Amino acid sequence: MKDLSKIILPLGCVALIGACAPYPPRPAQQLTQQAQQAQQAASAQSTPQETAADLKQRKIEESRQRLAREEANRREQARKAAAASRPVTPPAPTRPNYPSATAVPGKPGFVFNPYTQNIVDVRGIGVGKLVRDPEDGNTTHKFRVP
Repeated sequence: MKDLSKIILPLGCVALIGACAPYPPRPAQQLTQQAQQAQQAASAQSTPQETAADLKQRKIEESRQRLAREEANRREQARKAAAASRPVTPPAPTRPNYPSATAVPGKPGFVFNPYTQNIVDVRGIGVGKLVRDPEDGNTTHKFRVP
């Protein structure tokens, strides 16, 4: 009896969940094929009362639908081709933001260290270059030349 209840309870749960699940949607291609079959069946059963204008109108509608499908296919192929030809660029490496030093008034080529306010000689070093005060004990205190 215990072995039977170990099997029945999980099977009952699976059956209950399966009964509550919705049907999967039909693919769009099957729907269009069914619509075409329905149109063909309707045209085969056409009554003699249909006029030539009705037949002409139906042919126009069918050709519009066919052209719309072809246009949608062309757009999808163009989108896929554009996505495939687009180069994948890796993200740009992030550059840490370092503070910029301030120039010492009256002394060209000298700046104040933004961390310790010591005067640092930066003659011959380009603008925007990353430097470190040699007298500062902390090696992570880097700053940019103004």
